[in-house]
Amino acid sequence: MLLPSADVAPLAPVLGLRQDGDVGISSASDLLITVFGELMRPAGGSAWTQTLVAALGLLDVEDKAARQAISRLGAKGWMTSERVGRKSRWQLTEWATDLLVRGADRIYGLGADDHPWNGEWLVLLASVPETHRPLRSRLAVQLGWAGFGTLGQGVWVSPRVEREREAAAIVRDLDVEGAVLFRSAMTDIGSPLDVAERAWPPGPLACQYEAFLSQLDNPAILNDAATTRRLIELVDTWRRFPLIDPDLPRELRPADWPGDRAAREFAMRRSAWASSGADWWAAIERSFE
Repeated sequence: MLLPSADVAPLAPVLGLRQDGDVGISSASDLLITVFGELMRPAGGSAWTQTLVAALGLLDVEDKAARQAISRLGAKGWMTSERVGRKSRWQLTEWATDLLVRGADRIYGLGADDHPWNGEWLVLLASVPETHRPLRSRLAVQLGWAGFGTLGQGVWVSPRVEREREAAAIVRDLDVEGAVLFRSAMTDIGSPLDVAERAWPPGPLACQYEAFLSQLDNPAILNDAATTRRLIELVDTWRRFPLIDPDLPRELRPADWPGDRAAREFAMRRSAWASSGADWWAAIERSFE
């Protein structure tokens, strides 16, 4: 079976990226990937078909659609299956496990790094001709979820200098000709905050964080099944924010940034619900043995 490269671009499905770069309502496959990362991988990376169907059933995914999603992701290299009597047991592939681990770092780390920024920028000069629109679109999407913003005319910037290798891999994978990547510090002309607001206009993202916060209900613990549903829904929604939030250092964020409140609320709820999710998963697995 030919598996996708475990380089930079494959993080897109873990974070919820569609081919056109839009972030939309979850499909059964998207929800199943959330189940992989939140429930299946922590429990050892394998599961009965019936367990996966039951997990999606918590989200009102019908049995047929759930089984189609399982088969589809198996065909795409996420899992392999083996027959155990009359049942099938699925195992996450090494590629998928690596992908989920790296995706978890990005998803759960969003808003958690509060180290002082040293004022250094990554600057990428990568201009794609108008005649190569598909390449231009792919470059924009991949640089966007890597945390780069554009200043126009093929100039991309990021304050996250630790993502240099990631940016270089994107440029190499897409075979962008004439690209130049370097580190830079601003002089006393111009404001870093103004650069950040130009590259990442804060208004639309702030609105999405406010919407996320407005939809959160009381984090009280219910029974394991109901809590597991809430956990999957919470993580499935949150894992899309790394696609649209560059996770700027505090020095480059507006005052009273709603993303900070959203990150705290997400972490609190996930921590409160995680044990119930693990208990529900373990009980369902045992019931099908």
